[in-house]
Amino acid sequence: MLRGKRQGGRYLRANTDLVRQYYGQVLNGRDLNAVGDYFADERTAAWVQKGCFFYFQAFPDLHVALDEFVAEDDRVFLRSTMTGTHDGEFRGIPATGRHIAVESAEVFRIADGKFVGYWCMVDAAGVMRQLTEEPVGARA
Repeated sequence: MLRGKRQGGRYLRANTDLVRQYYGQVLNGRDLNAVGDYFADERTAAWVQKGCFFYFQAFPDLHVALDEFVAEDDRVFLRSTMTGTHDGEFRGIPATGRHIAVESAEVFRIADGKFVGYWCMVDAAGVMRQLTEEPVGARA
């Protein structure tokens, strides 16, 4: 779903398409070498690359569904759902084999075809809860 404000007589589809392409290539496509192609700042790119690697190690089948976009001016907001199976260590928790589903919200600021600003909020507590709490119905 795409919602946005008109700018220059057209929707901001180019910015939204850039975010879609990033998710397709880097996150769902596992191409960490391409992170620098999307981020203008090398330090931010390195941080994102490290974070993605961390998640890929813990959740080898990680997939991000792009649930909703809102585009306005030079920003794209994305609401997404990350799913995967916990088959590697995550924050000191050994692999559990549990499947997780976690929502996140991200804002990308785009200039000249690159991300020049990036903010991400992931339900980290939700991830930890899904990995550590006893599943419903497991209690005797």
